[in-house]
Amino acid sequence: MSTSTQSRRPLAIAGLTYFGSALIVGLPLMYAMYVFFVDTAILFNLNLGAAFLWQILLLAVAFLIGISVAGKVAERVLKKFSQTGE
Repeated sequence: MSTSTQSRRPLAIAGLTYFGSALIVGLPLMYAMYVFFVDTAILFNLNLGAAFLWQILLLAVAFLIGISVAGKVAERVLKKFSQTGE
């Protein structure tokens, strides 16, 4: 196996792990957080659903939470794989 193939393999595994955790963990968590934020706004009669800017803000916050949790999950998975490989 060539040296260039060996150096790209950990990068491919890390990329696939981050993409998978974002897809499996990040997106469902983002959706759940967005629904929670919108339902909370409706519960307190804040009427934020009509304002487009509030929807974008809630979606951005939910996205940041989902991606940060997905990143932490991917880091733990990569740590576990690196420990078993040694």
